[in-house]
Amino acid sequence: MARPNVAERHGYACEPFAAAGWRHDVYRGGSGPAVLLLHEMPSFSWRTVRLANHIRDRGYRIVMPILVGGIREGPIGGWRGGLALAAEFSVNALRICVSREFVALLQHRTSPVSDYLLALARAEAAESGRPKVGVIGMCFSGGFALATAIDPVVGVAVASQPALPFATGPLGWIPGQAADLGLSESDRLTLVGRKDDPDFCVRALRYDDDRIAPKARVERIERELRPGASLTRITGPGHPVLSDAADGTPHAPVRKELDDALAALIATLDERLKV
Repeated sequence: MARPNVAERHGYACEPFAAAGWRHDVYRGGSGPAVLLLHEMPSFSWRTVRLANHIRDRGYRIVMPILVGGIREGPIGGWRGGLALAAEFSVNALRICVSREFVALLQHRTSPVSDYLLALARAEAAESGRPKVGVIGMCFSGGFALATAIDPVVGVAVASQPALPFATGPLGWIPGQAADLGLSESDRLTLVGRKDDPDFCVRALRYDDDRIAPKARVERIERELRPGASLTRITGPGHPVLSDAADGTPHAPVRKELDDALAALIATLDERLKV
């Protein structure tokens, strides 16, 4: 018998879910309102599970689809670990760029995976017997969470350090690339049309000096979708806001900011989903 992976060891059970022409393994655990937690690059990891545990332990059913890559069990130190991580990142970034499920480079496009995630959100809302779910996206999946907010079944959409479409290096020189929301124009207008709805709630998060998730993108989310959207800024360099917060990454100067950001997220989930 295979050794349980890091999600299974923490009480999450895997069952595939198929919709919109796609099929992914989905790990679930906990009880209460459903929260879809979408992993970061390069793949699902022990850090995803730590964040999941933090939310689950506060009364939520966690739903984690594996969108790309495998499962990273834990950190690997030294130069071998660094090379392995870089190789995995490169391979999965290429998969994201070439897959029909994701839109990684083009502007004014909504990734097709958003249809899959909305179907999953509706199924989990029905399973939990509650009208709304939360969706948390991080890094490459940040914009996917934003896209699901077009549907009222999503009571909270969290776009943490949204990185698609990629705007790093020369890609950042393309006019409009850094500010693009990863949405078609019709989906963007739908969100703008919902911004005054009291049931509409979008939260964006970003380190001030994040080289992967552009400043212009999160500022546009806040600007175009307020009052239904807000932006939390974390001082200094960094990237994975919520993962850093959940696993205690010792960014000493901003530890309180990270703790406050995670506490504010839980408070928003409580306010919007525990009704």
